[in-house]
Parts: sequence; C-alpha cells; structure tokens
Amino acid sequence: MKKFKFTLETVHNVREMKQENEQLVLTQLQAEVTKAAEQIEKLEEAYLRAIESYGRKLESGRAMNIGEMELEALHLSALERQKRRAYEILEEKKQACRIQSVKLAAAAREVKITERLRENQALRYRQESDKHEQTALDEMVSANFARNLTTNQG
Repeated sequence: MKKFKFTLETVHNVREMKQENEQLVLTQLQAEVTKAAEQIEKLEEAYLRAIESYGRKLESGRAMNIGEMELEALHLSALERQKRRAYEILEEKKQACRIQSVKLAAAAREVKITERLRENQALRYRQESDKHEQTALDEMVSANFARNLTTNQG
C-alpha cells in the first residue's frame, strides 16, 4: 500500500508560514512598544531634570530676567508636548499589538484546523490500511484452508 500523503499539506504549510509571519510582526511591534516606553522614561527624566534646574535657579536668589524665564518655560512646554506625543505613540503601538495578537490567534486557529484534518485523514488511512491488511490475511487463511481441505479429501 502506498505511503500516507496529506491532501492539504500545501495549505497547511502556507498557514504555518502565515502564523510565523504574524508572530514576527507581533514581536516587532512589541519591541516598538518597549522602545516607546523607554523614550517616555527618558522624556520624564529630562522633564524632571529641567524642573529641578529651574527650581534651583529660582531658589538661588539670583535674579532671572524675563528672557531666561521665558526660555525655561518654553523648554518645559516643549518637553511636555514631547511627552504627550510619546504617550500617544505608545498607545498607538499598544493598539497595533492588540490587533496583531488577534491576527496571530486567527492564524494559529487555521493551523490547528489543518492539523486536526491531517490527524483525521491519517487515522482514516491507517484504518483503511489495517482493513486491507486484514482482508489479505483472511484471504490467505481461506486459501490455505481450502488447499488443505482439497489435499485431505484427495
């Protein structure tokens, strides 16, 4: 009897490749989330340093002119805008991860479906093979019995 061959092997292989690609995309997106979170940390630190610096200048008793105060305020304002934008980017990346996770789960389900189909097809193949083998054995036993019966009667 010929060797078992899954009829949907190509479909299954394509689905596995799709699942791997979806996993790669998710991994990349997760790395981007990590990078965006690190960027927020850096901006938070820069913002705190700028506030501390401004506070020290004010506490020093040294007279600050309007231009310096305005520059400090603009600097803090710019850092605040950068932080807000960084948080928006982080949320966008997290949302992309959630969407990608759904795609990965769908791809994994498709792979599981063809795996189950393969298992069922392999089981039917083994059952059919066993049935043919049993039929062949039965025929050999019957032929042997008939030969012995003919030999004993003759």
